[in-house]
Amino acid sequence: MVAPAGGADAEPPEGPDSPPVAHLIDRRGRCRLAYEPIADLARGTICGYEAAGRFPEVPAPEVWRTEALRRGLEPDFDAYLVSSVLHARESLPTGCFLSFDVRPATLLREPVRRVLARARDLDGLVIELVPRVARRDEGRLLACVAELREAGARFGLEVGGEDAALRFVGLVRPAFAKLNPLLVADLHRVPAKRALLYEIERMASRFGSTLVALGISRVEELDALMRLRVPLAQGPLIGVQGKTLTPVAFPLSRYVRERGAAMLEPGSLASLVEQAPSVLAGAEAAVAAAAVFAADAGVERVVLIDERGRPVGLHEREASRRGEPAVGEPLAAGVTNGVGEVAQRAMLRPPDRRFDPLVCCDPNGGYVGVVTVERLVETLARVADRPPPAD
Repeated sequence: MVAPAGGADAEPPEGPDSPPVAHLIDRRGRCRLAYEPIADLARGTICGYEAAGRFPEVPAPEVWRTEALRRGLEPDFDAYLVSSVLHARESLPTGCFLSFDVRPATLLREPVRRVLARARDLDGLVIELVPRVARRDEGRLLACVAELREAGARFGLEVGGEDAALRFVGLVRPAFAKLNPLLVADLHRVPAKRALLYEIERMASRFGSTLVALGISRVEELDALMRLRVPLAQGPLIGVQGKTLTPVAFPLSRYVRERGAAMLEPGSLASLVEQAPSVLAGAEAAVAAAAVFAADAGVERVVLIDERGRPVGLHEREASRRGEPAVGEPLAAGVTNGVGEVAQRAMLRPPDRRFDPLVCCDPNGGYVGVVTVERLVETLARVADRPPPAD
């Protein structure tokens, strides 16, 4: 279907119903690639890219591999893609890595191994393995991983809590553990997902693996990941696939740098702040809040602010749906306040208000975001669970 890794002139003849090979090849005789940026959430910069073959939509992208398989060319198809990624690596911005997906069975095939062996130095390359391999092939795969790692390659694995994937992490000990998009979606709203991510992080840290969150599409998910100290992320919110490896800042880089710096302050409330929309307090506040809830199903609460931007009330989605009034005078705390101190203040409230969210304010009393009591408890539990420092 496509030219083997040896060159574009070696491509097999096409049948009348075959996808046109020319659509896959650029002017250099390489496969066309697209690059998705990966962000460093501590520094607010792009630190890597994930490469993928750019297949025309007509015929459908999956037809290209099916056609290669039908014609007995799948090993050469995969080698051709890998060869193209290796050449693209030459254009990598300084300090960045380039990753690509490959199945373990593909990595064990001679055409792909030959392409990687010819490259010799694989520094800057991250090979993302799909965590599925037959038990009988595990020994061969681990030997291959060791050989490529010796040449400078690093490895990545996608995880989401499944036993098989977690077991694979223990076998391969990848440099990067990539969090499944299904785990990342609505992370800010589902405590069970945050608990699972925390356990994955603990396991990954034992093997020296860096977490990478996949598929981030909401600012709230980004905030949750930064609170949980997930260091790397990619997805629509970070940047869409592009045709080049041009080093550019991603749209939320400044936001990430400012929030990330605040979250590095140990024990401060800033690390727990969630974004929640605000509306101006007054006669029309309930209507305005209802409109916000109707426009975005992911919004759980709306804060009422006065003309100076200071919080004076709080609307919860369910309470608003029932026609109940806003909670007046919510507990306010500063972004630099300690988590333990704020938790104590929250527990001193009347029983019927004890578990209401808190509002977080800047030094001038301006509204910044909200903090749920659940997040306070999670943080205190992790501090209690942390092992004592070594002597």
